[in-house]
Amino acid sequence: MKLKVLSVLFAALVAAPVFAQQVSPSTMLDSKDIRLTGDALLKQAKASPDGLAFKMLFTRPDGNEQITVRVKSGQGEWHRDYADVLMVLSGHAEIITGGKVINGKQTAPGEIRGDGVQGGKKESFNAGDVIRIEPQVAHQVILSPGSDFRYFVVKVKTSR
Repeated sequence: MKLKVLSVLFAALVAAPVFAQQVSPSTMLDSKDIRLTGDALLKQAKASPDGLAFKMLFTRPDGNEQITVRVKSGQGEWHRDYADVLMVLSGHAEIITGGKVINGKQTAPGEIRGDGVQGGKKESFNAGDVIRIEPQVAHQVILSPGSDFRYFVVKVKTSR
């Protein structure tokens, strides 16, 4: 019995590194790559019916990082398990936080999207600005017609 338990523990220890996701201790994105990625995404966003394009840069067990470009206002969003940290790279938008997603529908487990956000706080959102939106807080990015908006997104999984 003791030998069987030791064999199972040994097998688990040997297999653990195979199943563990390797996460680099640091990763650098230079400004040129970010700019070029944004330029390519702008072309995609202009061709997209929803006016949105993004590129996932890193995916980790605790979240992900991406660059997003919009040429149209976004939907209302609500995330059960993720905080969003948004940093504006270029452009101007307004951001609504709080309130309720209008006509919200579940699009994935813990994710609701809808026609907009009602009853939230609207703020100006400009290059260099950063906002953290906690899980379970409705939010929406609003653009003026004809404008484009580039931002860096960090999705942080929380234990709420």
